[in-house]
Amino acid sequence: MNEIGSVERRRARLRRLAGAMRWVSLGLAALGPLALIGVWARFEVFAPSVMPGLGADSFSTLDRIGGYALSMLPAAIGIWGFVNLARLFGRFAAGDLFDAENAVRLRRFAISLLAVVPAKVVAHALLSVWLTRALPPGSRQLQISVSSDDIVLCAVGLLMVALATVLREAAEIADENRQFV
Repeated sequence: MNEIGSVERRRARLRRLAGAMRWVSLGLAALGPLALIGVWARFEVFAPSVMPGLGADSFSTLDRIGGYALSMLPAAIGIWGFVNLARLFGRFAAGDLFDAENAVRLRRFAISLLAVVPAKVVAHALLSVWLTRALPPGSRQLQISVSSDDIVLCAVGLLMVALATVLREAAEIADENRQFV
C-alpha cells in the first residue's frame, strides 16, 4: 500500500511539473515575437552586439520592420518547436507517458533545434545586407557567423532526435505489452 502511494505521489508530481512546463513552453513561444519587437524598437542599443562594425546612428522604420521580419525566420522555427514541446508536456500532464504521439512531438522539437541554426546563419547574413544596403559601395556588409552556441544547439538537437527514437520504440513495446494482457 505504501509503495503504491509513493508511485502515485511521483506521478502526481510529474503531472504538476509537466503542466507547469507546458505553460513555460507556451510562454516562450509567445514571448519570442514580442521580445523581438522590443529589440527592433530600440535596435540602436543592440546593434553593436548584434552586428559589430555597424554604426548605431539611426535606423529607419523600414530598417526596423525589415529587420524584425528577417529575425522572425529563426524565431518562427523556435515558436513551432516550443508549441510542440508544450503539446508534449500537455500529454505528460494528462498522464500519457509512453505514447507514439509523444515521440512525434519530441522529434519535432528536436528538428526545430536543428533547423534554427541554419536559419539563424541565413537570417544574420540577410540582416547584415539589409541594414547596410544604403551605405556607399565598399561599406556594405555581408556577415556570416556560426558560434559555439550553434554547435551546442545542434548537438542537443541530435541528442533529442535520438531520445525521440528511443521513446517511439518504448511506446511500441508498451503497446505490444498492452495487447498481450
